[in-house]
Amino acid sequence: MKFEISVAIPVYNRADYLKETLDSVLNQTYPPAEVVVVDDGSTDHTPAVLASYGKRIKSIRIENSGPGVARKTAAEATTCSWLAFCDSDDIWLPEHLQRRASLLAKHPEVNFSFSDLIPFGPAALPDRTYFSDAPENWWQRFGTPDADNCIVMGNNAYRSFLVYNPGSPVTTVMTRDLYDKIGGIDPRYSRMVSEDADMALKAALHGYVLCDLTVTAKQRRHAGNMSGAVLKNYLGACRIREDHIKLKVAPEEHHDAVDDAIRVMLQNAFLAAYYAEDEKALREIVGRLGFARLTTKNKLRFIRSLLRRAF
Repeated sequence: MKFEISVAIPVYNRADYLKETLDSVLNQTYPPAEVVVVDDGSTDHTPAVLASYGKRIKSIRIENSGPGVARKTAAEATTCSWLAFCDSDDIWLPEHLQRRASLLAKHPEVNFSFSDLIPFGPAALPDRTYFSDAPENWWQRFGTPDADNCIVMGNNAYRSFLVYNPGSPVTTVMTRDLYDKIGGIDPRYSRMVSEDADMALKAALHGYVLCDLTVTAKQRRHAGNMSGAVLKNYLGACRIREDHIKLKVAPEEHHDAVDDAIRVMLQNAFLAAYYAEDEKALREIVGRLGFARLTTKNKLRFIRSLLRRAF
């Protein structure tokens, strides 16, 4: 079975990394049918890098609107029945699309699939993969991998995705029909650190999911204020989940799981705010959670932060 796969890539000021990304996408053993790159108003020489590829890619430039809008614009400019995503500083291993297509041929009921990846770069931790971040015993709920090192999660993955989202856009492939069914990418989250999580959650809610435990890509981790970035990620993830109730994305039978996931993420955000020494965020998080809901250790941390501020 032949799968026509479009690739959507948002980019903003990534001229130093973009060529490596595009080469990894264009040199797949199973070539994509088209590659659409949306330049989100870059101010470096990203346009020159894109121009050097000529007709091998379709390039669109928009006014700076955030990665979510750029990803949305790229996705909705594609023409194939299958849609793959990549980020402008990440790298696909040569057989990434070949493996996606082979597994989809074996599982024709699947319309949302993704794989593991290796973080690399200055902020990457050694001997870890993307899936290593899953909570303890998270994978066990889906049973053992099959002979292809895959787990068919089926159409009942949403509640699990609320706690941990393994569907990185770097490796995600979905049908255009599913993308349209979930309403595409919501631009309201465009500038949030965790903007891509909303699409994955909705795909898990409405799609039939296949998870590939094989590493097929590399995700660049940049140096910087990691605790601050983690804090923004957790707070963004909380907002998305809150909106799934507020905007009636999640059916009522899932609201308890959504609320539980929000509480867990606020506890995690508390730790990130504490280590980032973000006193304002810390107080706001405690205000939302309530002091009584903090763990004993976090109560002590909060008191310590108040004393630190007082002196």
